[in-house]
Amino acid sequence: MKRAIFPLPIFVLPEGYTRLRIFEPRYLNMVKTALQNNQGFVLCTYQHDTPFNISAQGCLVDIIDFDQDTSNMLLIDVYACKSVQINDVYQDEDSLRHGLLSECNTPYWYNDSNADISPDNQRLADSLHNVFINNEELLTLYTQTKFDNLAWVAARWLELLPISIDKKQQLAFESNFANLLNFLHTVINNEFA
Repeated sequence: MKRAIFPLPIFVLPEGYTRLRIFEPRYLNMVKTALQNNQGFVLCTYQHDTPFNISAQGCLVDIIDFDQDTSNMLLIDVYACKSVQINDVYQDEDSLRHGLLSECNTPYWYNDSNADISPDNQRLADSLHNVFINNEELLTLYTQTKFDNLAWVAARWLELLPISIDKKQQLAFESNFANLLNFLHTVINNEFA
């Protein structure tokens, strides 16, 4: 399937939500087309050193809500449905990027590690739940949560932590789940101890 691609300096994984401010005409048209055709678009990490600044993988997202901010710019809330591999990227006459998508199972640990929260990992879930409770935007965005699912909790922490996108990508795509959990325990236990 072919979809429009929106590269941004953000990081989102499957079942994640994010809010985007849309103001460039090419992306306003992308949103209009996505809504008219009831199809999403691809959100991927902006890469400085790749053709068209597109990462090899992204998330197919659906628009779940929209609004305007105080300066009348379009705000859209999107839900990351699934990871996709991006191939055969090109730009149209409006400089909007498009590509052919194929399904992929990355990060591999996300699909393989849908384990319940063990007592050893309860602090990760409880701390994330507290972050959500104290953040009105997260509470508004996340209409569905899975605080009892370890992979979901790890993915949300990876999205939210103030670390570089390169580090997030390394942990998500080049590390195993045990290493990711060790990293999260170190950070979260030090922060929320």
